[in-house]
Amino acid sequence: MEQNAETADPTTRHQFTTHEVTQANDVIGQRCAGLELRPRRLDAPFTYREDLIDVGRILATRVHCSMEFEMHLEPLRDLMLVAMVRGRAEVRDGREEARTGPGGVVLQRTGRPLVNFGWHLDLYSISLDPRTVTEAAVERTGIDPADFRFEAMTPMTSELGQFWYDTATHLYGLLSGPPEPLRSPLVIRSAIDLAASAALATFPNSAMTFSHPDASPVPVGPVRRAVSFIETHAAEALTTTQIADAARVTPRALQAAFRRHLNTTPTAYLRRTRIDRAHQDLLAADPTRGDTVAATAHRWGYLHADRFAADYRATYGRSPSDTLHS
Repeated sequence: MEQNAETADPTTRHQFTTHEVTQANDVIGQRCAGLELRPRRLDAPFTYREDLIDVGRILATRVHCSMEFEMHLEPLRDLMLVAMVRGRAEVRDGREEARTGPGGVVLQRTGRPLVNFGWHLDLYSISLDPRTVTEAAVERTGIDPADFRFEAMTPMTSELGQFWYDTATHLYGLLSGPPEPLRSPLVIRSAIDLAASAALATFPNSAMTFSHPDASPVPVGPVRRAVSFIETHAAEALTTTQIADAARVTPRALQAAFRRHLNTTPTAYLRRTRIDRAHQDLLAADPTRGDTVAATAHRWGYLHADRFAADYRATYGRSPSDTLHS
């Protein structure tokens, strides 16, 4: 057995390889409540390997398992979204069954016991705190959190399935890459938001059909409180729920107030505030001291300098590099 763990706030990286089924069972069982792994056919040599990156509300894992097995799990605490590279899998949750193979994706939901069947798997797995996805659904649609739920394990279309597969591999590559960008809580928040948004777009859920009732007039006071909170805490990894709490209203009421009074959303306002702060940083930066566009982008929550450059150009009509070297 080979095992290596490296912990750096806020990211935990873990690699594990074994050729013993009992050791694989023990490691998986540490994270999955009530797990029972039953080998159905064991090829020689057997190998189980996992590469894991945990940043709190999102966990990205690459798993290779060279056997046929049956796995029983108690209800998951986190949503688990799987993208298959090789092998086959079948998931049952008591009400629904889903089968997937190379290039396929499947969502394993919370709240139900699961039975998984696997055949020589190589996959990416993205685990998300359900609160994160619920907050994203509330932010985008105004749905009541109590009414939000995923309604199927399989994607709406094959094209959306490919979209999630690409998103999962991208997220794993990002989180398993150089550690420096991940020291920014805003970069972590951006990765979480990307995963939640992609899951909402891919898998059937109640927010897709939610129809917001006609809004009654909403006062401007909550907007002022929210704007003040955003501008004070823009460098922190904020959620819509935190902003709504500061404004002393519900997330749905905050959405309605921002749309009515500012014709935008709290998230869009936060994003514009951050790019304004990045602009100020670039104006004050000195490339001879080693200041870079990439470092500024990471500081203000951008996963990639190219995305930052596009947003910056759309806002200021010039590239961030031009501002840095002006």
